[in-house]
Amino acid sequence: MPAGLRAQFCFASLALLSPALCAAVDDPASRPADERPFIGLLLPLNAPDFARAAEAVRLGCQAALVFAENRPALRVLRTDARPESILAEYQIAVQSGAGVIVGPLTRSGVSALAAEGRVSVATLALNVADGDAPLPPRLYTFGLSVDAEARIVARMAFARGLREAVVVQASNLLAKRLGRAFADEWFALGGRISDIRELGSRAELGELRRGLADSQAQFTFLAAEADQARTVRPYLNNQMPVFATSQVNDGKTGPLVNSDLNGMRFVDMPWLVQPDHAAVMIYPRLEGFSTELQRFYALGIDSCRIASGLLSGQQRVSLDGVTGKISYHGGNALERQPVQAVFRDGVGVSAEDSR
Repeated sequence: MPAGLRAQFCFASLALLSPALCAAVDDPASRPADERPFIGLLLPLNAPDFARAAEAVRLGCQAALVFAENRPALRVLRTDARPESILAEYQIAVQSGAGVIVGPLTRSGVSALAAEGRVSVATLALNVADGDAPLPPRLYTFGLSVDAEARIVARMAFARGLREAVVVQASNLLAKRLGRAFADEWFALGGRISDIRELGSRAELGELRRGLADSQAQFTFLAAEADQARTVRPYLNNQMPVFATSQVNDGKTGPLVNSDLNGMRFVDMPWLVQPDHAAVMIYPRLEGFSTELQRFYALGIDSCRIASGLLSGQQRVSLDGVTGKISYHGGNALERQPVQAVFRDGVGVSAEDSR
């Protein structure tokens, strides 16, 4: 599965869904009179690059609906990754009487649906669209955006009284995007950034260590994947705390594997760092899933819990989700508040549980 798939993809646990959001579910347009509205799950199951993630979402959705009140009907709509395939299956779902549609999963799919503009039922896209153009009414986004996590990390650090940061980022486009997302939020809060460094060769890491040794910053924001984090952590100023997104938690455990990550703070979903939480324990776990696929499985659980509530006409939703606390504050985006986590003895755990 491509490493950037998840990247393509508030604090209140009690959210009020806007009348527009709920009204979108009740629109009977194109619905056969003799059929009960169903949840349409629009996934790229026929696209080799995305099929495993899509299957994980499907399994999570089915697991969620086992516990849903008045268990709604679910229809799975299989697409490939082509916009025309996605748009065709979307229209089939609408014409067949879908009350809520969950999907598309890919950024390109969401962009195609947004550009088409014909969103006639409440649609919970599992990614974001390209660009900044307004989304059509009834199209809402919910997903695993690490860009959003970077902004949450900025707020988390600011709430701890920290005001001056160093940004250390990998040289790939995703890491640079996370660095920008963190910086934008950090500056908006009133924070300062004293230095921005990119990861490079071993020789350059030595230079990084020397450059950070006398830094007056209070913490480091690290935009890097897990293996990169393991490599660079010994070269960071060990007097400064390090904050990161869920990218640093790839599920590998053990004091030897992650010894250099101990003490690093990050944000992640309860499904991975709080497995004993009551909201998490009721759902079955699938053996053999990688950490990345576990994330998509959890996304499937929460997205179909949201869809089930919309389908039943709920206007007041309290969702303590397996991906975090889910809230809606108007507009087109639902917000996900992940758990603050930390590495302890080589394992990523909830910071609250590790006290």
